[in-house]
Amino acid sequence: MSVLRSIVASVRVGWYREFNWTNPLLGFSMRTVGPLAGVIAASSVYFVGSSAARSFSPSQLAFILIGAALYTHVAAYSWVPTLAIAEGKWTYVFPQVFISPHSSLPYLTGRTLASFFSSTLTVIVSLVLSFFILSSVFNTSIPFTVTPLSVTLLFFAMLVNILAAFGLGLLLSAYALFATKFEWALPTYVAGLLMVFSEALFPVSFLPHPVSDVANVLPFTEFMRASRQAMIQGGDVYSYFSYIGLATLGGVILLAMGFLAFRYAENRARRLGVIDKKTA
Repeated sequence: MSVLRSIVASVRVGWYREFNWTNPLLGFSMRTVGPLAGVIAASSVYFVGSSAARSFSPSQLAFILIGAALYTHVAAYSWVPTLAIAEGKWTYVFPQVFISPHSSLPYLTGRTLASFFSSTLTVIVSLVLSFFILSSVFNTSIPFTVTPLSVTLLFFAMLVNILAAFGLGLLLSAYALFATKFEWALPTYVAGLLMVFSEALFPVSFLPHPVSDVANVLPFTEFMRASRQAMIQGGDVYSYFSYIGLATLGGVILLAMGFLAFRYAENRARRLGVIDKKTA
């Protein structure tokens, strides 16, 4: 029960931190601008290029729209554990959490869950707005399947992806415990790689071997495929659950790796007393 209380308290802290300690409605509105701009920018680039090549396809536009929105969602909360440690060092928040036995992991879990909830809301709003904006601007019908079942399947895929995202966050956090420089930048670099290797904007079959083989089995790639099966016409439930099964398996493996790496780094950091270091 103490662990659960720690997670709930961390969720509350994370929720206010996500909205920059301001009015939740104002914070929510501000956080929606970034995902919306990213989705519209990616879709506009495709529209201009495909129109020039006379190969515009509404289904491809839907492919990019879903991928850009969900990539923003994953990138928004997968690096939160690293952020919680990095900013916590300079504000002296995380050292206080760190010296309390068995509190670091519940704290990072709560912060991640808070970011997941807020980014889920913002990505849904940005997805809906971009759908109507792009449909009117490009004067085309984007082939989305919007039914209670498809929306439920999309949300379930987003829940499953927490496993892989949190596992990745813990792997980065293991580095952030010791780092005093570049811990802010590393998640940005990793998020950029995910945009290429997770099938967010184009199929991973376009990548050269063996890079495409690795990208093809990433849980983030399976998450993207499951989400598109749920929301784009032509998908079927059997393919959806096949992708979900692979995403779950990969997520469990990545979460286990992240947990072991973080536990090892946490124990070593306690022994060495590096949490208060300010220079590399």
